[in-house]
Parts: sequence; C-alpha cells; structure tokens
Amino acid sequence: MKRRQVGFTLIEVLVAMTILAVGVTALVSASGASAWRADYLRNREYGRWVASNLLTELQVVPSWPEIGTRNTEVELGGRTWYVRTKTQRVDDPDLRRVDVEARLDEASDNYIYVVSGFVGNPEHRQ
Repeated sequence: MKRRQVGFTLIEVLVAMTILAVGVTALVSASGASAWRADYLRNREYGRWVASNLLTELQVVPSWPEIGTRNTEVELGGRTWYVRTKTQRVDDPDLRRVDVEARLDEASDNYIYVVSGFVGNPEHRQ
C-alpha cells in the first residue's frame, strides 16, 4: 500500500505568497496616498484661513488698500505662510478688487489657496 503525502506543494506556497505580497503592496500604497492627501487637505485649509483672514482684515480696516502687489508673511499652524495680495481698480470708483494668494514656499509660484473679494470705499462704510 502506498501512503499519500499530506501538505502543500511548492507551487501552491509560492502562489499564496505572491497573492499576499500583492495585497500588502496595495495596502501600503493606499495608506501612503491617504497620508499625502490628509497633509494636502490640512495645508489647503490653513491656506484658506490665512487668505480669508487677510481679505477680511482689508475689508474692515478704515483705509483703502494700495493699488499693486504686496508680499507678506503670516504665522499659522506652526508654519510660515507667504501671502501675495494683488489690489486692482475696477469700474466702480468706490470698490477695489483684492486677490489674496497663500503659499508655503516663498520661491514657488504655485499657491495653495487663492481668495478674491472687494473692498469698499472707507468713506461710505458705516
């Protein structure tokens, strides 16, 4: 009588290990992408706060913002934000358009967040 051996063949073990390796690789890749996305969204939200705060300050200060471009630095969230403010005249003499762009890298032209708004003539504000 011949006795049958019990167990897995080498091919079956290699196939199972390949399937596990592919699954683990996909899981690590997905978690890395998730961490990057979370960091990007956090930075975008901070950028929105920086830009919106500066625009609000310009809208409540009792003076006109000067026409032209101004660069400033703001501290928020433990980081230095580089903010470019562009003020332009519009057709209405009692309004000025303001574009506020927030970024993390001073040398970069890529902004994380941009907000636009209008500032009214301080003589007409109550």
